[in-house]
Amino acid sequence: MAVLILAAAPAAAAAATPEIFIAPTGALTHGAPVLLRIGSGDFPTQDHGVRPGQVAQVRARAAGTRLAATLPANPASPTVTLEWPETIRPHQNGVVAAVDLGPALIEIEANQIDAWLNEIGAAPDVAATVRAVVAREGRLSVTETRHLKLMSCVAACDGLAPERPSSSRLEFVASDEAWRLLEDGQPRIAHAVFVTTAAQGRRRLTTDRHGRVLLPADTTGPVLLSAVVLIPPTTPDGRFNSERAVLTIDASVR
Repeated sequence: MAVLILAAAPAAAAAATPEIFIAPTGALTHGAPVLLRIGSGDFPTQDHGVRPGQVAQVRARAAGTRLAATLPANPASPTVTLEWPETIRPHQNGVVAAVDLGPALIEIEANQIDAWLNEIGAAPDVAATVRAVVAREGRLSVTETRHLKLMSCVAACDGLAPERPSSSRLEFVASDEAWRLLEDGQPRIAHAVFVTTAAQGRRRLTTDRHGRVLLPADTTGPVLLSAVVLIPPTTPDGRFNSERAVLTIDASVR
């Protein structure tokens, strides 16, 4: 299990959990394999790759057709290849790829708790539980599982049809003109969602009673949606669990 420790940082810049996301390596071409890169960085730039050994599951499709996914033999390479069957018609140009990473242990020091809780948009009751644990233990240990998804198009497409879930514990799906956050297939209501673009930076939204968010009208370019569900332990000596959903909406999706 990977370990990430959020420790002391300069006062001008609190430490932040690196965002890991999926990005195409170039424009998608109909009939050609789709190459995706899994990495972390300041969206939309990826500075570090994710090793294939960190990937627990990959699922992908174009319209109703499943795409075979191949991880490279080189353990240092973060590229995923999706094969494009000849049976897919040219107008079926929307591609959805979902990647679940294996669990990782995050250790958060006491002086970073407030910044981290703000970063994930923790609800007040959950934040109070976290602070009580940190006051007792001096730090917080969290087992985090990341659920990544990419929506992209060959050339450009006018949005994507409402999408069925891809069976991740926490995930975003297309919902007409909105984006719906699902936990175990059910809408996550009144939950914090963050939208990030290169031009507008990171902004906070809240899901409605259907678990949906609408992107701000001035949103441009590739978009990153993210949300975290923090689950308190069920036993006194247990560990918090974090489910993190991240969706990359490629600029080809209009």
